[in-house]
Amino acid sequence: MDTNPLHQIMRPSSVAIVGASNHLDKMGTIEYLNLVNSGFPGEVMPVHPTEKEVFGKKAYPSINDLDHAPDLAVLVVPTSLVPEMLEDFGRLGTRYAVIVTAGFKETGDSGRELEQEIVDIASRYGMRFIGPNCMGIINTELPLNISVMPLKRLNGKLGLASQSGTYVAQTLSYLYDRGVVFSKAISVGNEANIDVVDCLEYLGQDESTKAIALYLECIRRPDRFLEVAKGIDKPIVAQYVGGTQSGARSGSSHTGAMAGPDYVYDGLFEQAGVVRVDTIEELYTIGWALACQPASKGRRVGILTNSGGPGTAIANACDKLGLEVPELSETTQSRIKEYIPPHASARNPIDLTFHIDMTPMTRYIPDILLSSGEVDGLIIHGIMDTGFFSYMMPVIEKALDAKGEDILKAMELKLDRLVEMPWKYDKPIVISTFFGREDHSTRTFHESCIPTFDSPEKTAKAMYALYKYANRRFGSRPVPKEDYPVPEEAKDIMKGLIQTMDSGKIALDEYTAKRILRSYGIPTTKEMLVNSMDSALGAARSIGYPVVLKACSPEIQHKTEKGVVHINIMDESGLKEAFADIRKKVPDSSVLVSEMVKGERELMAGVTYFPGFPPCVMFGLGGIFTEALKDNVFRVAPLSEDDARSMLISISASNVLGSYRGMDPVDSDALASILVKLGYVSLHFPEIKEIDLNPIIISGERPVVADALFVVEAWNGGK
Repeated sequence: MDTNPLHQIMRPSSVAIVGASNHLDKMGTIEYLNLVNSGFPGEVMPVHPTEKEVFGKKAYPSINDLDHAPDLAVLVVPTSLVPEMLEDFGRLGTRYAVIVTAGFKETGDSGRELEQEIVDIASRYGMRFIGPNCMGIINTELPLNISVMPLKRLNGKLGLASQSGTYVAQTLSYLYDRGVVFSKAISVGNEANIDVVDCLEYLGQDESTKAIALYLECIRRPDRFLEVAKGIDKPIVAQYVGGTQSGARSGSSHTGAMAGPDYVYDGLFEQAGVVRVDTIEELYTIGWALACQPASKGRRVGILTNSGGPGTAIANACDKLGLEVPELSETTQSRIKEYIPPHASARNPIDLTFHIDMTPMTRYIPDILLSSGEVDGLIIHGIMDTGFFSYMMPVIEKALDAKGEDILKAMELKLDRLVEMPWKYDKPIVISTFFGREDHSTRTFHESCIPTFDSPEKTAKAMYALYKYANRRFGSRPVPKEDYPVPEEAKDIMKGLIQTMDSGKIALDEYTAKRILRSYGIPTTKEMLVNSMDSALGAARSIGYPVVLKACSPEIQHKTEKGVVHINIMDESGLKEAFADIRKKVPDSSVLVSEMVKGERELMAGVTYFPGFPPCVMFGLGGIFTEALKDNVFRVAPLSEDDARSMLISISASNVLGSYRGMDPVDSDALASILVKLGYVSLHFPEIKEIDLNPIIISGERPVVADALFVVEAWNGGK
């Protein structure tokens, strides 16, 4: 049996609502009425201390007066009553609840204590609950509607988990006007017991949900989120709003959320195969496109329009997103020209100019394009019927002396052939139109799961999401190796270090840090640690000139700024001078004699921690301009090889890794391997709180770590 509690919460046989009354200005009443009138097939039990009936249905004065334990309890009551009532339901035998009531950890310390109290009560009775501080749940398949707005359509395809109740409960009319229908929708509230990761897992398993939308202010279990998302074989789209200072502050006061930096979530979503969007509108509409249409297996987009402006806007937006609008072959253009005016263009975009006869756009040209093998998806702008003619009706009625209803009925397009084409050709179609549900064709697209957008540019974003998902869906997604061995040398180094540390943080000297890296097979410069001039001369002869001399001390983390790095030393005379200078500046420091690695490209990699996250691996441009350019990306450890490779192509300056200015392409296998192994270093040794490899010099095509900084933390004297 599946252990995810949402399988039971979303399909109860009986529901008790505490807080339902005969007063329409009460939230409990509104949710009760929407549940009763949603078509819910089970038993509904209102609980109210003074009402004998609630809109004609028997009410119970208390939880203890219920005839039997309901499958699901819904609490819409004053905050102070929640613990006692949850306890009553627990004793009665109810094991699932939705706590709509607010006033918990989002309000501060006292609310946090109260929230912990209800968590403890639920634990005692083996209960699971959504909330508190949520706005309910929706299952259009059952149907079940515990929210503040009625359902207009059932049996949707888009599943939603939201850390904002409004986006579940107050948007149903907005979504209806845009043809979007939930399969399931869950307002998670404060996530005290069930969190958004539980919802993601549930929606991934739910057969009626074809795509998943997530509104996020934080992710409390990012490692589990990553694991669950990678295992889901359907599109996931997310809006994250906690990545800025003001966004994080608002989320904290809203649901008590602890947010993380935007760039970390970018990396997490990329790693998890999640399509990120910027607005709530895109979350719904792009999510709906992903739920309703086949994925786009390639970048090539066909554009069909009855207006030059929208066609150009779509093409421009496609180009900016990295999609292609290819010029069609002469053969395909010749076939299209049979159905368009002589002055119209058949090249792509196919522009009929303003055209009243919709038959070419709805039957013949889409068929030609999708069967041509020259496009991977189709965007159409300008299909219209009754919406347009209803505006024309005052003129038409006078001209024809006929009733407007009869005329409009005659103007309805036959769209059965067009709406079947995505599945016939396994290629997506999205529609741009300036008309809403007043237009018969728009209504038909809504009911046939053909996504419609109210501006041309929005269709390009939807098509890009369909393409991006196809890359994630059909690409290779191997998981990291769980049994990656811990090198014995690294184990010995860290064991000895921790045993001798006092509590607090220290930096490892560069030589020790590189020994750990080399034990994992990470390539570093050849080097020897010395403490005398004679030893330095011997090391240089062994390594071979030119060499580099550096002070090597855990107290010196930024050696270049201290003036204790000498590069490109060509002979013994230069070495003696450099050694003397280092010893003058830091008399007690050891000296590192290293090979001089030359290369025009400098990169960096590292590991850092963010609150609530596992260790995160970073990759980007290195060298002295690292801080200024900030061209880097992050992924959560452990990394698969695919994760690491995606990092290489995700930086803005990724072109420098290829054949650049006469230089050979970087060995991407070796570079990706460094990133994968860095992730395992951090997982094997959680005492290492920071790793900074900068620069990684590209020598020919080979990456070599030229400098390394480790920061280690121990507690209680390292015991």
